[in-house]
Amino acid sequence: MSALKRRPALYSYLGVFLVLALSISPRFAHGAPSSVPADAAIVPSAADGYGWTSVSAALGKQITSAQNRLKYIYGQLNRTDIVLGSETLSDLSDQVDKVVSTAQSIQAQATSYQTVYQSYLEIVGAKAEGESAAIAAQRDHLQAVVQDIKSTANQGKLLGLQAKQMQMEVQRRGTVSQQALLSERMASPFSLTFWRALASEGPELRLTLAPPVNNGYAGVLYNWPFMLGALVAVFLLTALVSRPVFWVFRKAEGNIVHRFTGEPLAEGHSSSIPVALSGLVCGLVMFVLWEILAGIFSLEVGRSPVLLHGIAGIMPLCGFILGAGLPALSHAMAIDGAAKRTAKALWGADWCVAILVLIETVFVIVGSENAFPLTARRLGEAAFTLVVTLLFVWMCQRLTRRTEARLAPAIYGLGWLLLVVTWLAIAIGYLAFAFALTVWAIALSVSFASLMLLAIATKEFTSRVFRVGSPISRRMSRLGVHANRVAQFGVLLSGIVNIGLIIVFGAICLSSGSLAIPVVADRVQSLFVGQTINGVQFSLNTAVYCIVILIVAYYAIGAFKLWLESRLFPTTNLDIGARTSILNIFSYVAWIAVFLIVLSEAGVTVKNLTWVVSALSVGIGFGLQAIVQNFVSGVILLAERPIRVGDLIELGSIKGDVKRISVRSTEIGLGDGSTMIVPNSQFITSAVRNATLGASLSAASATVTISPRADATKAQLALMEMMKQREDILQTPPPGVAISAITETGITLALSAKVSSVRDVGGVTNSIMLDAYRVLQESGLELGKPT
Repeated sequence: MSALKRRPALYSYLGVFLVLALSISPRFAHGAPSSVPADAAIVPSAADGYGWTSVSAALGKQITSAQNRLKYIYGQLNRTDIVLGSETLSDLSDQVDKVVSTAQSIQAQATSYQTVYQSYLEIVGAKAEGESAAIAAQRDHLQAVVQDIKSTANQGKLLGLQAKQMQMEVQRRGTVSQQALLSERMASPFSLTFWRALASEGPELRLTLAPPVNNGYAGVLYNWPFMLGALVAVFLLTALVSRPVFWVFRKAEGNIVHRFTGEPLAEGHSSSIPVALSGLVCGLVMFVLWEILAGIFSLEVGRSPVLLHGIAGIMPLCGFILGAGLPALSHAMAIDGAAKRTAKALWGADWCVAILVLIETVFVIVGSENAFPLTARRLGEAAFTLVVTLLFVWMCQRLTRRTEARLAPAIYGLGWLLLVVTWLAIAIGYLAFAFALTVWAIALSVSFASLMLLAIATKEFTSRVFRVGSPISRRMSRLGVHANRVAQFGVLLSGIVNIGLIIVFGAICLSSGSLAIPVVADRVQSLFVGQTINGVQFSLNTAVYCIVILIVAYYAIGAFKLWLESRLFPTTNLDIGARTSILNIFSYVAWIAVFLIVLSEAGVTVKNLTWVVSALSVGIGFGLQAIVQNFVSGVILLAERPIRVGDLIELGSIKGDVKRISVRSTEIGLGDGSTMIVPNSQFITSAVRNATLGASLSAASATVTISPRADATKAQLALMEMMKQREDILQTPPPGVAISAITETGITLALSAKVSSVRDVGGVTNSIMLDAYRVLQESGLELGKPT
């Protein structure tokens, strides 16, 4: 869907390029339209290959074909002679999606051509007196073409609206069908009415065994011994392959670990990686075996492809269950006594689960295609429900009695709850509800266990391969990549796989409990490509694309800022405050641009944000005044720069160095090492003393009082010599010692000097006072009383 959103922009760019190419061609090289010969045509025609005439015919055919497709879908939805199954509704939904895409493409092309021909009209200009008949004819022709383009665009828009309405109707039918199925009530199996209905379906049951007639489809149970034999052979062959495959992967794991670490695996080592790999390989083996045997026994002859495709789609999962379950529940994986007891208690669970998943899939396919009499199908589903619930409770009892598993009581309670609810539903006639609840329980539990095994194996693999000190980590360290970076990559890889598994689990939940690989894959694809949920378009592909944009933007902005700081700024005379302001402004502008790009890719327009803007306006009016005020003040501080990073400022009782300026607040480093965070509005509304904003030099001054009987000239010369010998004061401009006051109690001498930084004033002043006292004492000059 994101590609369709970008098509209008692409067509617009092509149209503008076409206009520019025509405007600089020799035909238009002399400027005004009045210089064009009377018989020259400025409008591209069908012969040119890119005119509207050559495109409108193709778009008209697309519109006609899409309208006929909608009529067909409408007719299928209103049929009364058949019941539309889930597969049929899914196919109709896919056809409607194609019509929606066609409508969007038509609108995009028509809009781009409308822009081009509007540009042609502007070139021709308005009607003027004395113009040639050819120009007038060109204008009339252009206006007619523009009207035709608008008509085509409107037809495409109308087609899109009709398709969206049809899409909502298909979804409503699916929802109503599912709700009707769950609320369906028939005679209880404990009543004679149920068995009479079953007996009346005898002729229809015999038809399920009928061979194909007149090249049509046969009954669903046609040649059932061959199909059953093929399924049994596939399961047995996969079970025979599972143990050797597991030992091959376990041996390979031991060899790899010994090769890279030099130490063999522990004797009781337990790993999920060989189990998961064995399951994946056995799933592929079972699928291949089924395809081979189905071809050998010609099971596809006279049989609906939906049933065979459904069985083929569930074979990989059944193979995974056997390939992972048989080794996982064997003594090879049991490393202690408790694990051995658990494996013994769960003996045969893998076979039961694989067979139940297969039977469940067959029931779902037969039910969706209405290929079996209703009462007989409901009886089979009820028997399946009873068997599943009994097996689940029995397995929980075995775990509780033979092991000390802590999760068994909770699972045991859920099993009893499922048993009571489903059996009660069957007793009162809600057989479809009981079967649907059982299907959901099987689908969720099997998918959760399988995906959890894959997640554990992935985590174990990444933690081994990418850990600090691993062979890959050591090799990457030689290339300059830090070991922690390699470990972080492993964590991210494991997280990405886990997110993918969560998406698959969500797709299984949306697939009405179906575990067939094609159905789940189709649901995953619909999540990424996009689907309409209650009229709202949702596309996981767009979400992933937006996340990728944010990640790339984060690293790109950081790299550019690093280049500014390390490469560009050192070649300029900018101070640290100017550099910080430039970096901050660039960061905010860049992230605003990235945010707008993400909104554009997500399909969010100004119209969609109207309610957000309205809500923000109300929020700003009542509770966000301070935030907005600080934001505006931060922008002013970054633009006017009355304070800069590194300045020594004084704001009320706060005195310190500016460490950071953001759009909301400013950080000030205090003398005790702490940091004061001040809202930016205070720097705009309050008086601020900036000691480093003016000249770069600062003055240090001190006063000394000597006795009125002392020699003032000698004291002045001694102090001046002391000032010249100091290295912490500047000698240009030179320091000075002057008599500032003469009283009866003493003569006051004022010492002044320039220092390089205002931050050194206090320390320099203290040092000057101490040295002045020492020099006067050494010169034998008596101190006086200060005035």
